[in-house]
Amino acid sequence: MASSALPRSLADDLRSRSAGQIVRLLRLRPDLLQPWPADLGQLARRASDDASVLEAMQSLTTPELRVLAVFACLHEAGLDQLAQALPDDTDLERTVGSLWARALLWGGPDTYRIARAAQQSFGPYPCGLVAQSHTAADAQAVRDAADLVAADQLRDWVWHNPVSTQPHPLLIQRGEQYVLSREASLVLREGAYLPPVQAPASAEPAEPARGHSLWAVLAGVRYLLTDLTRQDLPSHAVRGVSRRGAADRAEQMKVPVDDLLVWLELAAAAGLVGLHEGSCRPTPAARAWLAGDAEQMWTALMTAWLRSDRLLGDCLPEMLGSLTSTVQPRTALHRLHILSVWPPAGRLDVDQLRELVAWERPRMHEAVEQVPGVYRELLALGLIEAGTPTAAMAELPEAVRAAARCLPEAQADGLIVQPDGTVIAPLGIDNPTWQLLQSIAHVESWGPVVMHRIDPARLRSTVGGRDPHEVLGALTSASKTPIPQSLEYAVHDASRSSGVRVYPATVVEGGAAEAEQLVRLGLTQVSDRVFTSAQRPDEVVRLLQTAGVATTEGPEQVFATALERAVSEAAPDDAAVARLVEHLLDAQPVPDAVPPELHPADPQTVADVCRQAIAEDRRVWVRYAQDDGVRTELVEPIDLRVGRLSGWSLNAARMITVPLARIAAVGGDDD
Repeated sequence: MASSALPRSLADDLRSRSAGQIVRLLRLRPDLLQPWPADLGQLARRASDDASVLEAMQSLTTPELRVLAVFACLHEAGLDQLAQALPDDTDLERTVGSLWARALLWGGPDTYRIARAAQQSFGPYPCGLVAQSHTAADAQAVRDAADLVAADQLRDWVWHNPVSTQPHPLLIQRGEQYVLSREASLVLREGAYLPPVQAPASAEPAEPARGHSLWAVLAGVRYLLTDLTRQDLPSHAVRGVSRRGAADRAEQMKVPVDDLLVWLELAAAAGLVGLHEGSCRPTPAARAWLAGDAEQMWTALMTAWLRSDRLLGDCLPEMLGSLTSTVQPRTALHRLHILSVWPPAGRLDVDQLRELVAWERPRMHEAVEQVPGVYRELLALGLIEAGTPTAAMAELPEAVRAAARCLPEAQADGLIVQPDGTVIAPLGIDNPTWQLLQSIAHVESWGPVVMHRIDPARLRSTVGGRDPHEVLGALTSASKTPIPQSLEYAVHDASRSSGVRVYPATVVEGGAAEAEQLVRLGLTQVSDRVFTSAQRPDEVVRLLQTAGVATTEGPEQVFATALERAVSEAAPDDAAVARLVEHLLDAQPVPDAVPPELHPADPQTVADVCRQAIAEDRRVWVRYAQDDGVRTELVEPIDLRVGRLSGWSLNAARMITVPLARIAAVGGDDD
């Protein structure tokens, strides 16, 4: 980890670290890269900065904070002193290693010192102890004096506040105050610097949820965009979409209003909806999104959600409404930490998750407060089912694309067409099937399966002037059941309408068959075939489509401008970080290193060896296959996730990331 002699400063400590250890520090504390440091001295100054240290401490667990609090009392200590101060804590060596990797401790391996800003963050009395007086305490005299103090008062002096304004035989005078000396307090604590704490109970193990509901939000956003293309949603430039407006649209769309609010927020975060002249409309990005495959669509939504500083579905008074630019700062950061502490294949309810976050991130109080909201998000997104995470959630947030592969495959032939004009469709149908359904039917009920009903007006508008066999062929290909004869008759009847033409000047051209209906709809007839309207062209098109009049030409769609909302910054590029470290350390390859004899290993064994090497900060030899052949390199493992090993290759003096499936052998550490 470091040389046996204690470095003079954190800068000296960093200079003694390897390239892999510096890369790990920058991954644990990405704020150190803003702006990118020019040398290790600047990196050390930035790592010692008060704001950076306090930010790093936000990510510490309860055991790590307990160890850091003891160092705040002792200023510097070794593992033996630490074990005496925290006799009930386990795995202290690994905890110290984690704090050292974050540069909150420096030195080692015999003695470590705490960063000044970290020490000051615990206040004047870390662990509830005053400064050491270097005077031996008579243990029996201390216990006798303690017997004269009320139990509650004694507990407060010993564990919480060692200062009093009133004299007492147990206290000593310091200036104008009376304090319980550190030596006396440790006698009453029996040598412990902090009382023992109990970790939360382990999560109930469970098989990963199947993930059938992962399609729910994707299908919902697709339905929302399709509906907004037909009819705008009223929205205020500042207050956004009101709860009343959302409720009215949800009733019209036959969906729960809470689901609609989630879809709105998610679509806004992904830049798929925005505002235009007092209404909510799709943006140009929506067209490209709707044309993508299911994995691309889901990846775009999840990436936007993970970076959004606003909880999905929030429509509270302080938020002004749905679809606004108002956000709650650092929500994306807190969401990521909540996701990171959820144990693999563990079932949790809201209270258990809140307790776990409070243990794993005790200084991140906002994250604890946001647990109920994030839990609702996970349910709405289908990432958990009855408290059990899906396989997709296990991949988040590091690999959204890998998580997208857990999405059930879209169905191209999942419709059930019934004689009464209803069509039953699963949520996970492909885009062409969805577009076909929306062109001839409307949604009648929304759930795990969606009930559509053939709409005569939409059918006439879509089929008018077209070959009916084209529509029937598409329906037949998408349906599990035969097409009822009644629907065939309806399609053939609808195809007999020749349709009308709508021009951008709001001049409508129609035939004699439609003349009476066009006049009835409010258009002014100026000749046998030409009609005009005072409404905008897009409004006339919607009016005609609603009435079941087919339109063969019309104006271009008017798009909205996406909202500008605060989002978290993307993680730094690994390759760029590696190049920075190479520059900082002037790293040179060691091509003469001779690998030991390596034996073949399966991916699970490779993962176990590399995970242990990361925990113990050791190097390993790795033999892996690349496009240009097989390589054997000495590697400092840095990270192991999503089936990939990332580490610093000492042979090549660069970062490498290798899928575990490509690693044929591993072993033989070299310190």
